Amino acid sequence: MQRRCFYEIAPFLGGMIMTNSTFHIGELSNLFNISVDSIRYYEKKGLICPTRNENNGYREYSLDDFQTLVMIRELLGLDFHKEQISEFLKNRNISTTMEMLDTELSIIKEKMEVLQKKKEQIVSRIQSLQAVQNESSDTSIQLKTFKKRPIAMISTENLPDAYVDYTMVQYMKKNRIKLDTIGFCDCYTLDLEKSNPDSDYYRTENVFFLTDSTKTKTDTFLPAGEYLCLYYHGSLKQTKQLMPSLYAYAKEHHLTVTGHPMELCHIDSYETNRESEYVIELELPVSSHPFAKQ
Repeated sequence: MQRRCFYEIAPFLGGMIMTNSTFHIGELSNLFNISVDSIRYYEKKGLICPTRNENNGYREYSLDDFQTLVMIRELLGLDFHKEQISEFLKNRNISTTMEMLDTELSIIKEKMEVLQKKKEQIVSRIQSLQAVQNESSDTSIQLKTFKKRPIAMISTENLPDAYVDYTMVQYMKKNRIKLDTIGFCDCYTLDLEKSNPDSDYYRTENVFFLTDSTKTKTDTFLPAGEYLCLYYHGSLKQTKQLMPSLYAYAKEHHLTVTGHPMELCHIDSYETNRESEYVIELELPVSSHPFAKQ
């Protein structure tokens, strides 16, 4: 259908009735919120064809150019890149339009799946933080049985706290994976024998993060089995004060210690800068089997 003459319809644009049928490049850039360079790119690709004003030499863009930019803006809003837009506008028919929209629908579905996974991961982090906040701070000891737990072992040696993040980034780069820290648990196997008796803290044997096996592929796990578990809130100095109670509990209940103790930092400096809000779990692997190896 032939379009009505511009002068017959006198459309509104930006609240003003149009009185001209050509536009300067700055006007188009402002109206469409796209850069002057982008407009020149579409000109170079032959999608818009400005004329030159005989009096001043400025580019002047027609209403057809304006319509093309309307379509370009819409396609940009659908996340098509410039080359795709250029190809579509040069070869536009109902078939290519349907194909373009089907392609965009597939892209949107993929993005929705990615966002849904992110949502589930964030919800899981929130639930995890809420759960550990509700853990009792009365330092009571419980015997728990765990299935094997996936971990990312970022260091197999003693590591100063200041170098944990640096080592973690190196680990991610080497293994081409992404580890999250906020809402995830950074953990330390403790080496009691080599620790300085005058220090407020134990020496660490390694550093690892509990991970989500659905997100981070790993072949390293904490062994399944029985663990004595104790939660406390507050300063990490309490680890050294409370650790003897785990060994005393094991001895009193005839449990064999099967490995080195661990310090699991469910809430620490990654989640808060208030030490009083820390939630730390101590775990000691044990066995009630009389022939378990120590």
